[in-house]
Amino acid sequence: MISELPLKIVKFHQLQIIKGTAMEAEFLNNPAEFHLFQWEEYLDFFISFIERLTPEIVVERFTGEAPPRFLSNVLWGKKRTDQIVNLIEKRLEELDTWQGRLYPNIHFN
Repeated sequence: MISELPLKIVKFHQLQIIKGTAMEAEFLNNPAEFHLFQWEEYLDFFISFIERLTPEIVVERFTGEAPPRFLSNVLWGKKRTDQIVNLIEKRLEELDTWQGRLYPNIHFN
């Protein structure tokens, strides 16, 4: 049986470490405590997630874009949001998949 939350939208955001913040200091002291997605890994994760997400929920955001000069680590190069949209759409087409494709087949215990 699927237990649903009353959600209408969802936002995704990759973790970005901003220079000069407490999070950056913690990251520099304990990098193993953080999981920073490489671009391909995030793309696979995001597509896998939205395949299981009901089409009734709007994906309002799927990435963030801080200026590279503010980032402690630039893992995705200088990909801009519009480029990321194109890459996600291309991968969805390549895999012949879409949001909610696997949704009816999910069962929680």
